[in-house]
Amino acid sequence: MKKTTPFKAPSDFEKELTDFSNRYRVLLAEHSKRISDYFEMTCYNLVIRYYEKKGYELEVQNLQAGKFKFKCSPTGLLKNFSYFKATKKGDHGIDEVVYIFHNATAQSAFDKKVFTTPDIVVADTNISAETTDYYITKKTLSYIPKENLVTFCEAKHLTPFPELMVNFIGTVHELKPDCVDDSEEHPVSEHLAPSLMMSGTFGRSTRRIQKSFENRYYVNFFDNLFEDISVRLFLSKYGLDQIATLGKKCDKAPLLKDS
Repeated sequence: MKKTTPFKAPSDFEKELTDFSNRYRVLLAEHSKRISDYFEMTCYNLVIRYYEKKGYELEVQNLQAGKFKFKCSPTGLLKNFSYFKATKKGDHGIDEVVYIFHNATAQSAFDKKVFTTPDIVVADTNISAETTDYYITKKTLSYIPKENLVTFCEAKHLTPFPELMVNFIGTVHELKPDCVDDSEEHPVSEHLAPSLMMSGTFGRSTRRIQKSFENRYYVNFFDNLFEDISVRLFLSKYGLDQIATLGKKCDKAPLLKDS
């Protein structure tokens, strides 16, 4: 068997983005050629497809010059980039609507002047707040207010290592503290729990960290996302039923093997 590596040719990513374009009938604007950006876009597509599998209707929003424009940098105003609207029909005519952004800045759950920018953000509003009190230059920062943040994912073109995984839990604590606090009952939810999505493969030590964190917290750690089998498992009913959501911890016993 060919050894799994966290590296992939740009042409492979370009094919995946072409598939994304065809699936949602959109043209893509020109984007960076960095492999890390391609990996983020691929993970964004996976999150979109997760919501499709959960029964949401997806609609492209805010095309720029008729093209889907990814936000490949923490800077820039959200209103200048494209995103998806996800709608699920609810009881009594009340639909649930969320918006899926790429590189949207999110406000801390504890301090209104602290911000960070996850690679993928799900919010219950598509109207970003703005402030000129963040940059010393008084440039405008657009962000998702803490009360509107639903969940988020980090996409890292890296092999899993302990510091990366521990730092991710710090981000979860800052943005979604209820996901690392099990003192209260969590309501039923199909929204993906905060997730760290990585291109490389777990080793023995990082597998232990993954299992410990996923047992304690409402989080997901996904590795080996370059492999088609991992992606198919992520999007299969078998895989989806085991993924952590905001309402339940993950149950991946048969899905992920010990190393």
